Amino acid sequence: MALQSLQITALTAMRARDVSRPSREQQEAADRRPLRDETPRREQPRRGRDR
Repeated sequence: MALQSLQITALTAMRARDVSRPSREQQEAADRRPLRDETPRREQPRRGRDR
């Protein structure tokens, strides 16, 4: 395919930005959830290594 001829217009960029923006409910739920580095790490069981 000729991807070099793909033109991204301002309208396409604005539409992609709106689609990728989370809704208010999703944003509030994400704000309530702790960040990944704030959660305590759980030791993952290593399978097949303890022989």
